[in-house]
Amino acid sequence: MANWTITNNNPEKDLSSIGALFETQKVKKMYDISELYPTKVIKLLGINSERYSVKLADPEKFMVSEILRLAYIFNIDPNLIIDVIQAETEDKLINKINVHKAKHSK
Repeated sequence: MANWTITNNNPEKDLSSIGALFETQKVKKMYDISELYPTKVIKLLGINSERYSVKLADPEKFMVSEILRLAYIFNIDPNLIIDVIQAETEDKLINKINVHKAKHSK
């Protein structure tokens, strides 16, 4: 696994507080952060508020570049975000794979 070497030397305290929630494993679902400084996050992330809400509700839609930007904005290792996304979407992904496997095995 790669080590995240990019650090935000000038992090905003309010956004770093979101990072602290990831670091202490308080974020269980990406939507948990939806009400935390959304205007500031979407502005820095470079997407509109509707897309942000959609991606928080269905986090497998986040692109890798967006996860990396979130990590930089929150001043955390992107693997912390990926861990939340993986835990949240694992069952859904396994079900999709099984459906496709069943279709192609006939």
